[in-house]
Amino acid sequence: MSSEVKSQFGTVNPGLRRIAAVYFPGMVALDLVGPLEAFHYATMMLQEENGSNSIGYQIDSVGMTVGKTESMSGVQFFTDHATATYGRDVDILMIPGMAVGDYRFEEPDFISWVQQQATRSNRLMSVCSGAYVYAKAGLLNGATITTHWNHSANLRSMYPEISVSDDSVFCKSGNIYSSGGVTAGVDLALAIITEDFGSALALKIAKRMVVYLKRPGNQAQYSDLLAAQSRSSRFSPVIDWIENNLQIDMDVSRLSEICAMSPRNFSRAFNAEMTISPMHYVRRRRLERAKHLLEGTDMPFSTVARTVGFASAERFSRAFSEVFDISPTDYRERFGTT
Repeated sequence: MSSEVKSQFGTVNPGLRRIAAVYFPGMVALDLVGPLEAFHYATMMLQEENGSNSIGYQIDSVGMTVGKTESMSGVQFFTDHATATYGRDVDILMIPGMAVGDYRFEEPDFISWVQQQATRSNRLMSVCSGAYVYAKAGLLNGATITTHWNHSANLRSMYPEISVSDDSVFCKSGNIYSSGGVTAGVDLALAIITEDFGSALALKIAKRMVVYLKRPGNQAQYSDLLAAQSRSSRFSPVIDWIENNLQIDMDVSRLSEICAMSPRNFSRAFNAEMTISPMHYVRRRRLERAKHLLEGTDMPFSTVARTVGFASAERFSRAFSEVFDISPTDYRERFGTT
């Protein structure tokens, strides 16, 4: 890269950052197209401002073969390069996800190419279940990554040497960048653009694409507690009672009575099945209900706090910020729809 230059987007490095976008049968089309559109907008805006085509991102489409590749939805894409002959140095190696149980990407030659190409790539980027490809290639060992909530438990089981975050929209671990499902890939692309060219450019792209800038990387993409509920029948009565009574005071003794168990046995059994203590579960459900109220109503924070069982707006705000790493005020500004 040559010396830095000034622009309306801040101080940036001129030059094209090459992206190898990987195509394979069964890939999720939006995982691919969403981030690439964000990178394209970045390139277009930078080049328009600088009057030069030598800044932004250069995108190479790389598939198992040159030509047609069919996505999960049947939409067909065309690649310009085949993995067998592609070996350029790139800034980003980007791999989209695939449907649950679709392992057509596990072709030995393809995985071998991913391993080799990773040594020529500054950053490894996976969208959704694209993390499986890197995991199969042995490139995520010791890293902390995220993926679509529907894949996280299976990925963790298949590759216990990887730390899988269930509560992240996107995640950075060294030179490994990963995101949750579908639209979370756009969030990750915007974060990378911010890293490369500054937040002003990323904000302009977000406005053009009509998306938020930016969802916090650790904002929960899906409630792991609700996922646990779907697996539990033993504690369904108490879970239902909690959902209908979040606004009232409750303790372990009261919850254990619903299950006709002693408080000690109830706490032990609940924690074993739900992987969270009863009162921590109550606290998380209160805060998750509060998120919906912040998104869909204009209730004052004091009313939201009372509705979900907090004694004061101050206690609610402190708990919300601790769990979600964002204040209720900022959350409503970013995600409120009223």
